[in-house]
Amino acid sequence: MTMLVPKIEKRTDDASDIKSPIHDSPTKREKIRLYLGYAPGKTTALNGVALRALGAGLKVKLILFSKCFETTSESRIYQVLNSQFPNYFDFFFAGMSRIREDGSFRFFGDPDGWTLQDQLKVDQGVKHLSNDIVSGEYDLVCVDEITDLIYHKEQHIPERNAKLIFENIHPNTTVLITGHLCPDWLKDMASTVIEGKISKHYQGYTKGIEW
Repeated sequence: MTMLVPKIEKRTDDASDIKSPIHDSPTKREKIRLYLGYAPGKTTALNGVALRALGAGLKVKLILFSKCFETTSESRIYQVLNSQFPNYFDFFFAGMSRIREDGSFRFFGDPDGWTLQDQLKVDQGVKHLSNDIVSGEYDLVCVDEITDLIYHKEQHIPERNAKLIFENIHPNTTVLITGHLCPDWLKDMASTVIEGKISKHYQGYTKGIEW
């Protein structure tokens, strides 16, 4: 089966020369948008905006904390997008699997909830994040499940480091961020804060729907 893909105009290597629907309008220079809360749909919204941005010819990077390639269903689609649009789409998983061999979930508070491998992956993700939002290479950087790593007392991402990163977003870049709980200072920096609310939810999580 032949895959039909949209035509995307070539861009220059110099991010300062880029003309895009977002950055050409002085009323559309949103820097930070937050999707928060315990309701499902945060990553779904992030993926939707990323897909829309790619279709509009914007350059997109996804950085996914607390998740790994093997247990994230959309990772296969990320691979397809990266293959089809290598100059416009990239992604990085900054987490280890949280599913144990017996199928149970590895919560942060469990004895095995945070390991050296988890921290090493987070550190790699932070390095990607700091480079990608400062460089101006990407129109849109989507950062999944990072706020809790800053918010909680363990602070697997130190608050001072996170502040420094988000205070230095390149003028050509918009950052979308998801998480459950979020520090107030990051909410204050955001121009849009969306907090989901559950009215009803069935007791279960279906692969391909929730994860």
